[in-house]
Amino acid sequence: MKGARDSACAERKGTDVKLIIAAIKPFKLEEVREALTTIGVRGMMVTEIKGFGSQSGHTEIYRGAEYAVNFVPKVKLEIVVSASMADQVVETIATTAKTDKIGDGKIFVLDVDSAVRVRTGETNEDAL
Repeated sequence: MKGARDSACAERKGTDVKLIIAAIKPFKLEEVREALTTIGVRGMMVTEIKGFGSQSGHTEIYRGAEYAVNFVPKVKLEIVVSASMADQVVETIATTAKTDKIGDGKIFVLDVDSAVRVRTGETNEDAL
């Protein structure tokens, strides 16, 4: 019976906690942070990144010289929340970060196998 219990645990793993990765325009960061705090998000990791998507870079003029901008500055948010809250977080980011212009960003949702709070040893949803 141990095998059946292990497979039941394996099926349940990753369903309690979700990782939401969002790449957004940098000037939208504070507005998104405030909106997420309002709905109960208690923490996030933020990284300044560069990337390109469908706009695949563009040219700009700086001090009279034209140059190619192959990577566009973005901010990457990484947020771990309970699965029950994931849809609300995605919707909040999407509506708050939207400018209706190209390059608004992307949002990805992934299952998290496990989460551990280092200080207490709490796991999964308790670690959030």
